[in-house]
Amino acid sequence: MTAIELYKFVTKNDLSYTWINIKDQDVILFVTISNLEELNKLLGPKILDEDGIECRMKDGYFCFEMADICDYFGIDITDVFKEANG
Repeated sequence: MTAIELYKFVTKNDLSYTWINIKDQDVILFVTISNLEELNKLLGPKILDEDGIECRMKDGYFCFEMADICDYFGIDITDVFKEANG
């Protein structure tokens, strides 16, 4: 996955996100259930092989902390997620 692919996924699906731990540069991305399959394809099988990805399930969506995911793919988190909430 590249930064542009992740950015397009977030913007195309109008997904919300919020910055947390501003000093440590982390974002929580809110992915609707209907977008999970597309996210799974975007991530590919390798990142999901061993321990998978932690997330929190809420009513109608999943919350993913994006710093580790972005680091895994060599993506600068600020290239995808702007400082203001999405």
